[in-house]
Amino acid sequence: MLKQDIIKAQQIVSGHTSNLKTDTFHDTSIIYKSTNERPINYQHHAKNRNNILSVVASGDQIINAMLENPDSITGFDISSFPKYFLYLKLAALQTLSQEDYIDFFFESPDTSERYDDIYDLMREKLSTENKEFWDSLFNFFDWYDIYNSSLFSRETVIAKNVIRQNPYLQGINYNKLKDLIPQIALKTKTGNIFDMSFDDEYDFINLSNIIYYNDPTSYKKLLQR
Repeated sequence: MLKQDIIKAQQIVSGHTSNLKTDTFHDTSIIYKSTNERPINYQHHAKNRNNILSVVASGDQIINAMLENPDSITGFDISSFPKYFLYLKLAALQTLSQEDYIDFFFESPDTSERYDDIYDLMREKLSTENKEFWDSLFNFFDWYDIYNSSLFSRETVIAKNVIRQNPYLQGINYNKLKDLIPQIALKTKTGNIFDMSFDDEYDFINLSNIIYYNDPTSYKKLLQR
């Protein structure tokens, strides 16, 4: 799976393969750079929860949930790429200053080599699998090419809006996460959630906008299950 993900990602970034298909969501669909929701409005629902199930997407939903220090979080996504971005953000949160984090993920990058230096800092906190994935891209492309390829969404990201929408970027929360991240059991599942099996029970579930891309009957069955 990792080898296939690497090959697909390299082909997409180089422009040799397109991941833009008729279906909005599929196994190689885009990574969202930041959430297009307002987690600040529903953050309170994650308080005092033990086991959380959440869409991965940009990773921001899961990172915000971590602020509430649950025992475990399971992230799911139909695309194979978002989980790598989530783990990259988590590595960055543990190694970068908030200023560098915002610069790297939410500002428009240029072709400067400083992004390679920033990546070298965060890669030390990546697992072997995630390190291999991102190394395979940074060894051949610069962050400008990766960030502006169709591997990522094309929506305009405005840093001040991202900060306003995400609790983890406000006040002391960024530094708070450095201690919380290692304490929370995190796992990810790739595939269509309508076909997934779950062994755990959850007391907070974030399905994001999945309802808008599926018929109400199937969605109701998913909720009942």
